[in-house]
Amino acid sequence: MTLGILLVAVLLFATEWLPMDMVALLVLLALAISGMVSIQEALSGFANPAVITVAAMFVISAGITHTGALGKAGVLFIHLAKGSENRLTAIIMVSVALASSFINNIGATAVLMPVVIDVCRRLHISPSKMLIPLAYGSLLGGVCTLVGTPPNILMNALLQEYTGERFGLFSFTPVGLVIVTVGIGYMLLLGRRLLPVRKSGQLTEAYQVKEYITQAEILPDSPIAGQTIAGSSLERDFQLRVRAILRGREKIPAPRRNRKLRSGDILFLEGNPQGILKVIKAKGLELIPERDNPPPHRGKELMVIEASLTPNSEMAGKTLRQVRFRETYGLNVLALWRQGAPVVKKVDHVVLRFGDVLLLQGDEAGIAHLGREHGFLLLGGIEPTPYRPRQAPMALLVLAGVILLTVTESLSIALAAPLGAVAMVLSGCLNMQEAYESIDWRILLLIAGTLPLGLALQNSGAASLLAQNILHLIGHWGPMAVLAVFFLLTSLLTEIMSHAAAAVLIAPVVLHAAISLQVSPRPFFMAVAVAASSCFMTPISHQSNALVMGPGGYRFSDFARTGTLLNLLVWACASLMIPLLFPF
Repeated sequence: MTLGILLVAVLLFATEWLPMDMVALLVLLALAISGMVSIQEALSGFANPAVITVAAMFVISAGITHTGALGKAGVLFIHLAKGSENRLTAIIMVSVALASSFINNIGATAVLMPVVIDVCRRLHISPSKMLIPLAYGSLLGGVCTLVGTPPNILMNALLQEYTGERFGLFSFTPVGLVIVTVGIGYMLLLGRRLLPVRKSGQLTEAYQVKEYITQAEILPDSPIAGQTIAGSSLERDFQLRVRAILRGREKIPAPRRNRKLRSGDILFLEGNPQGILKVIKAKGLELIPERDNPPPHRGKELMVIEASLTPNSEMAGKTLRQVRFRETYGLNVLALWRQGAPVVKKVDHVVLRFGDVLLLQGDEAGIAHLGREHGFLLLGGIEPTPYRPRQAPMALLVLAGVILLTVTESLSIALAAPLGAVAMVLSGCLNMQEAYESIDWRILLLIAGTLPLGLALQNSGAASLLAQNILHLIGHWGPMAVLAVFFLLTSLLTEIMSHAAAAVLIAPVVLHAAISLQVSPRPFFMAVAVAASSCFMTPISHQSNALVMGPGGYRFSDFARTGTLLNLLVWACASLMIPLLFPF
């Protein structure tokens, strides 16, 4: 029964039929109702030190990013590139790896991404050549310390629970530094050559844009009413293609060039925003978002900007119509870009997802407010304004204090991290509302919901059964080969499900494998932690990958092409390094 629940959980995680936090709660309930764990064990995940530590690190990360401390450092480091694409790639990866060693991976990526895009614009480099290195650098850097990523914290807590041993703050650092070096070397020598160059024109001089699909209605006095698509000169003069026509309730996909246009038709126009804005004025068209809600800022200068939805935005999972976006924020959504392609649907009917890039039109104040208060990452045109720049030294001091307390073993990380989170609020780096909003509650629910499954695997004998089957196949090759197999298994699971969930599910199995081999479990737990952060092959494997997908104009295949060899290199290096540093 435990293995059946495990199989269903992995299937739901991989297919994303349900949100990952909902899957975790369903797993928890299934285990408790079926009697596989007691009620106390089912709810024990919520009191696990790893959950508290991860929550506290989210708050500490937010304190660093909200004060602008990381952004200023990023600007300084990246400007050292001096025009060299190779040097810029190395500096980006080193900068984000250093940052993500101590703060949340996604926070480091989100803060540095606008800086990287702006530098790419000034150096005339396509952002698609730099954003995957940025994401990969954050994943590699997270391996370097105990607090760098949730799997490290989780595996430390589970190791302590199962064996009484624990990792230090910098126990991961030797392995992490080797992996970071290998990762940067790979990207410089080969990886960057596998990255696409995606350029589709300029929106403004501030940053590059992709092609979007925008809805526009043909007004009664439009000069193109009654003309064919070919005769309307939309493509010849404005480089716009009519991808579909909505005529009443009838939708005409991929219309032929001899199709006549009529007054009242809604056109789905594909092209760069500059061409779309020009054609609106010249051809008597009206943007659909503006039709029902005229812009209130007629006297203010309007700008067009890209904004990416972050994990903490309250709009994820909702449509623009549900949140009354135009009326509430005074901004038009001209188009939507998702997973490397424009969305050919009515924009206000699309359920928003993390990583979506919206093309916004409005005044600067409204756009800046959206970025500050509602979980949108602005990708150019507006300089990022930190909330409390004067508190930046205090935020860095609090982080240094947490590190010092942990390194000197004055306090365990489970106490030092919450103390640092409280200090961030008391020192004014964050207020309580911002602290609550900074926590990714889905990750916490995921960890708390899957920890009982790890208990069930152990209590029911399922973990021992899985371990024995694996040892039967490759145990005669010795513990190093077993460790390499578990590393590979964890890494592959991480590509299709949450890295935290993959670590929790593999932990009891590697424990029983180590016991059967009569060796120390420490190297196995280290391998699982590192493998859970080695997720380079898909954009859905980690939030850092998903965040750069839209702004970089990447496709799913770009990650598979670039990340597969990196995954193999990290697997080989870690499988050799970990037994040397943590003997069996």
